[in-house]
Amino acid sequence: MVNEDEVISKVFLAIDKTKGNISTFKKSISDGEYTKIQQPSTFSRLLIWKSILILDTLKVTAWESKLNDSRIIFHQLIMRDDLNIPWHELDEDSLYYQSHDIKRKSSINRKSSLRGTKSLKQKSQREHVSEDPLGNLTSQLQNHSLENENVELLQTIILDIERLFPGDSFFNDSTNPNLLYIKKQLIEILYVWCKCNESIGYKQGFHEILGLIYKNIYLESINFDISDPRNSKYSNDELAVLSLYNKNFICHDLFIIFNKFMLSSGILSNFFETEAKLTKSIELFNIYLMKIDQFVYYTLTTKLKLDTQLWIIRYLRLILSRELGNDMELTNLLWDKLISSQSTESKELSNKLPELIMFITIILLIQQKMDIVTCDFSECLSLLLHYPIAHFKSSSKRDSYIQNLFKDAQRLYEKRNDDLKLYEYGNKLNIKYNPSLKISMNYHRNSGELSDTSNNNSARSSIDSITSMKKQQTPPKKVNDRNEQMKFEKTRLEMRLKKKAQSLMQNN
Repeated sequence: MVNEDEVISKVFLAIDKTKGNISTFKKSISDGEYTKIQQPSTFSRLLIWKSILILDTLKVTAWESKLNDSRIIFHQLIMRDDLNIPWHELDEDSLYYQSHDIKRKSSINRKSSLRGTKSLKQKSQREHVSEDPLGNLTSQLQNHSLENENVELLQTIILDIERLFPGDSFFNDSTNPNLLYIKKQLIEILYVWCKCNESIGYKQGFHEILGLIYKNIYLESINFDISDPRNSKYSNDELAVLSLYNKNFICHDLFIIFNKFMLSSGILSNFFETEAKLTKSIELFNIYLMKIDQFVYYTLTTKLKLDTQLWIIRYLRLILSRELGNDMELTNLLWDKLISSQSTESKELSNKLPELIMFITIILLIQQKMDIVTCDFSECLSLLLHYPIAHFKSSSKRDSYIQNLFKDAQRLYEKRNDDLKLYEYGNKLNIKYNPSLKISMNYHRNSGELSDTSNNNSARSSIDSITSMKKQQTPPKKVNDRNEQMKFEKTRLEMRLKKKAQSLMQNN
């Protein structure tokens, strides 16, 4: 069980180390200083996610008002009649069935008070009854249709929550007396959020994102009652810290965290909002892949004719949580850094997190390049859908892996507007992750085709040429001279422009 005094000590130590500066705190997370091997004296994932996504400050004196302002939002929402969850419409044998006369929102602690806020009053509204019986009938049919939609939404969310992380005991331990309570809270948060964002609705993957955040916040939260006389020993700053960790407001805080994480990061708008925007994101990924590693790009798209949409949607929408394996801590460490990289200062940075995810995905492909270029279609698709993440025997190696992965992705992001720099850094990544695999890409002026030359000292010494490539017997020329690099880049860009021009002519 988490001790109140330990929580207070840990938070103040973390604040002192970063001199109370939220920007310094974010940088320490990105650079691995704060998260490195999860320093037990100061590390708190709850502090990372709540301070960045709710508070946006490490000044404890400002926490109380900011927490109240954010928590009252969810409090007001759950009091609205149009957001009342239709538990009573479920089948009576459902674990989640609740008769209509039972007090609504039973899984949310109604005894908790919001410090510094006034009590909210329900305003009753009288509905105007039309004298036209046909008009009244139309209204009844519309209400009935809406009720059916609400029940379908609730049932869909329940179905996903019931199969959430099947290998994780936190969500599947039938002996845990709080298990139903935990799942019901997740359902309520998702239902209310989806009703507030009806233009988007509920999408597959929301439950996994919320579930992972929920678990981390729940495990660090504490049962704290501010009205308990024993808590008078704490100062106002200490009470603010304990309020931040208060388990009674886990739904309020999770709603805000999920909303901010999805909206301000660009994840929702780029990967979930519309199919057109998702397609645009996939096209951008393909462009980046082609610039960074042409051979992987042509192997996937030309040799294997493997449509990127067949495998990448899950990578993007679930923020690589499945690709990092069953060790959920790998995902947690990566998300810490992704969250710390967020910025709301400029609209220009709203796509940073989605593009970081794309660059991380490209690095993961380069790490498995040996298998990708030697697989057939089905083998490659299976590899991409079941990414073979390494098992790390120590926490230090696991932390180091994520740190290097994120650092490389950041460098690619910084070079995203310079094709040559992306190409050069792609070569560095290949030397780093595939030192025994030597591949050069050559352009035949006469035929207008690309060809590859490969040399590998491992067991897999030969790689099938892709459809538009020819094997060559001569060893690859090393492009050491910058003029040669520029010449190569110019040729590649000319090819891209020629292809684009042909495509436009065909469309016209």
